[in-house]
Amino acid sequence: MLQMKIAAHQVAMGMYVSSLDRPWTETPFPFQGFLVAKESELRGLQKHCAHVFIDVEKGIAPRSSNMGSAAPLAAGIPPAPLPKPSVKYEKQAPVEDELAIASEVREAINEKIGEFMEDIRSGRAPNLSSVKHAIARMEESILRNPDAFMWLRQLRKKDAYSYTHCIDCSALAVAFGRQLGLPAEQIHELALGALLFDIGKTKVPEKLLSKAGKLSDDEFSIVKMHVEFALGIVDGDNGISPQTRAMIATHHEHFDGSGYPKRLKGGEIPLLGRIAAIVDFYDAVTSDRPYSSAMSPHDAIKYLYQFRNTHYQDELIEQFIQTIGAYPVGTLVELSTGEVGIVIEQNQVRRLLPKVIVVLDANKIPVGNPPIRDLMLEANENNSDKFVSITKSLNPGSHGIEPEDYYL
Repeated sequence: MLQMKIAAHQVAMGMYVSSLDRPWTETPFPFQGFLVAKESELRGLQKHCAHVFIDVEKGIAPRSSNMGSAAPLAAGIPPAPLPKPSVKYEKQAPVEDELAIASEVREAINEKIGEFMEDIRSGRAPNLSSVKHAIARMEESILRNPDAFMWLRQLRKKDAYSYTHCIDCSALAVAFGRQLGLPAEQIHELALGALLFDIGKTKVPEKLLSKAGKLSDDEFSIVKMHVEFALGIVDGDNGISPQTRAMIATHHEHFDGSGYPKRLKGGEIPLLGRIAAIVDFYDAVTSDRPYSSAMSPHDAIKYLYQFRNTHYQDELIEQFIQTIGAYPVGTLVELSTGEVGIVIEQNQVRRLLPKVIVVLDANKIPVGNPPIRDLMLEANENNSDKFVSITKSLNPGSHGIEPEDYYL
C-alpha cells in the first residue's frame, strides 16, 4: 500500500481514502476505506477531518501527478443540468439467475446485429425492426439486474472488437440510464443510439480501423466521417426518433467543445450524446484493440477522471462510476486474504464490497470449485474490522486468468 497524507480539503473525486485522522466510528462513513465518488463524501471529510491518508494504488493521486481533481469549468460552456430521476430501479434477480437469460438475449443480439451489418456492407436495406426487438429484451434484462450483461462483456472474443463494441456500448448505456432513473422510453432510445452510433464504420476502410500506428490527419478525417455515414444509414428509417438520431450525431462531441463534428459544448450536447461519449470511451479503453491493449476496468475509472469537465461532464462521470462500481463487474482483484477473484456483482450500498468468485487461493493455486463470496454479507455477519476486503485490482489476464474459464 502506497499512502500519502493530505489535507481534507485537498481530497478529490476518485481518490481512495484509506485512513483518517480519527477513528472511523467517530465519522458517518459506513466502512473503513472508500473511493470518493460523491460531493457529500467530500463535504463529510472536510467536516470531520483535518487530514486523511489516501492510497494512490487504489485511486488517483494528488494534482502533482497530473491525475488530480477536475479541471475548472471553462468560461462560456452552456449549463448542462442532469434530469431528476423519474424511476427508481431495484434489482429483481441475483446475477446467477439472470445470467442464463442474459446469455440467450446476447446471442440473439449478436445474430441480428451481424445480419444488420452485413446488409449495410452489401448495399441492402438493413432490417432494423429485428434489432429493435432483440435490444428490447436486453433492456428488460439489464433493468432487472445490470451485472449479468456486464459479466458477459468480459466473455467477448478478443478479435471481434468492432463487432461487439456496439453491443457492449448499448448495454452500458442502458445500465447508465437505469442509474440515472430515466424512464423506459428514454432508456430504449439510449440502447438503440449506442448500438448504432458506430455503424457508419462499416463504410470506413478496414485498413484504417485496424491500423496499429497513429493515423495521419487525412486518415483521421476519413475515420471521423463515420458519424455522417451512420446518420445516412438511419435517416431513411421512420423508427429512429430525433433523440436517437441526435445521440448518434453527437457521440464524439466533447463537453469543452474540443470534439467533432460540430465542436458543440456543455448543454449544447444533448444528454444522450453526453452519455454516449462516456460509454464509448470506457468500452474502448477496456477492450483489446489493434493499437492498444485492454486497461483494467478499475484503472479505466481512474483514467476517466483526467477528462472531467474537459471531454466529459463531471456530474455524469460521477453517475457512471455509481453505475459500474469502484470495481466493475469483470475486474480481476486480489483480496486481503491473498486470494484472487473476479467481481461478478455489485453491492449498491457498499460498492467496495461486491460479490466475487474466488478462482485462486492465497498461494495463487487454482480453486477446484470456485466459491462465490459476498464481501458485504460477510462483513455484516462478522461485524468485525477484520472482514475480507479488496486490496487491489489486477491487470486483465494476470495469473493467466480468463473470465470465460469461470462462466457461471
